[in-house]
Amino acid sequence: MKKFVSVLLLAGSLGLASAQNYTFTLTPGADGGGARQGSGGGVLTLSGNTIHITGSFTGLGSASTADHFHGPAAPGVNANVLYGLQSISTLGGTSGTINGDVTLIDNPPGGPTFSIAQQIDQLNNGLWYVNVHSVNFGGGEIRGQVLPVPEPSTFGLIALGLGGAWWLAGFRRR
Repeated sequence: MKKFVSVLLLAGSLGLASAQNYTFTLTPGADGGGARQGSGGGVLTLSGNTIHITGSFTGLGSASTADHFHGPAAPGVNANVLYGLQSISTLGGTSGTINGDVTLIDNPPGGPTFSIAQQIDQLNNGLWYVNVHSVNFGGGEIRGQVLPVPEPSTFGLIALGLGGAWWLAGFRRR
């Protein structure tokens, strides 16, 4: 019985730790401020080498023309385009959505030479950003740094370990 419970707990904990989550908040100030306007944001989930992104933006001063992942760069520093998001975005208006998958590849076509492992390391260190470009601001109207979210799996594993220790202590008392 103890072996069965141990295997069950291990399998459950592996499922909890399989994906990493990130978030971004799009603001005009992050892209230089001035006459820029608009806002937005979204979440990313990295599973293996696939990023699933769900986000939206609204209130741009002119029609959106493009959106990308850029990096690596600290907040406020510009970097090369790594991956275009146009194929998973609604562009052409002052608001839109970004919803779909981006598959990481070695040496992305839009940027410098980076392995998938280096790209994941950059993501985990907050060195990528999402940029939405518009007619009035071809270099970008709103921008948001992609930041890692503390993994719920960490908290789940701690709770699982404490629960297992409590259960084992109760089992030994019997």
